[in-house]
Amino acid sequence: MSADTNPSKMDLRTLFGNLAESVGQASPEDLLAEAKAAGQDTEKIAADVKTTLLDAVRGFEQRKLHAARSAYRTRSTARRTRHFVMPTTPAERLRMLTDAATKDKRVARITAKYRDLKELSDEDVQSALEDLMELGAFDDIGEQNGDGNK
Repeated sequence: MSADTNPSKMDLRTLFGNLAESVGQASPEDLLAEAKAAGQDTEKIAADVKTTLLDAVRGFEQRKLHAARSAYRTRSTARRTRHFVMPTTPAERLRMLTDAATKDKRVARITAKYRDLKELSDEDVQSALEDLMELGAFDDIGEQNGDGNK
């Protein structure tokens, strides 16, 4: 028997519907009097309802923040699994950085705004290339996935 035609579930659904209708028609004063007569702590109930509503509003307002954090975690994980192909000689690394700077103005601004590329040490060139690779500047030519496939 499916859940929709189960007599017990149908009875329960009817009971909850009638209860909701009864509560909806009652005045706030009557509901308060009934809760107090049943020994309920109405201040605690009010505080719990307020907390629940504030949590719902906060969750709604922070949905973009949660989505951004999730996307950041996904990107961070993907970055840690990337393996980049770095040229093997200092001359090839300098050529790669120089080519990138001449082809892409953004790369030039990031790497060479206040310095002459020819006077950089190999460590500086390698560090700049690693940073640019991390930022995705060479995704089309210098990246291999963790499994070795392009």
